Amino acid sequence: MRKSFFFLILSAALFTVAGCGDQKIVFNGEVHRGEITYDYQIENDTSTEVVEVLKDKGGWPGACVKEISHPEVAYATGVNGQYRLEIKVPRKLGYASAEAFTLQAWAPSGQSSRNERISNYASARPGENIYVRPFLLVYHTFEETGGD
Repeated sequence: MRKSFFFLILSAALFTVAGCGDQKIVFNGEVHRGEITYDYQIENDTSTEVVEVLKDKGGWPGACVKEISHPEVAYATGVNGQYRLEIKVPRKLGYASAEAFTLQAWAPSGQSSRNERISNYASARPGENIYVRPFLLVYHTFEETGGD
């Protein structure tokens, strides 16, 4: 009886250690290109009104995504700007609690987003595959409408 109990405890310990062998977290999501247009409208030549319009122009292929404390970088691909970021995390025994991660996205250098970084936050455990809400990187344009 003692041998079988000892074997059961040893098997459970090995299963727990083997179960935390996943040393990565996978973040999936999309990077979209937003466009803000400032429309200057003049009504009756007495007042000027500025209207800010934000439109989602679809995926932004080539945009970069990174978790701020890890070296791995993912690049958005396809017309939807989809990315898959795998980060390596330290091995933990037992059932690890979820940790908070900060992901940042930015457009490649030389494009019109002014290299602004937009952040999203996610919680995950080692071995999980998480969907992150889409990033919306803003492309700035200026347009005048109306009179003088």
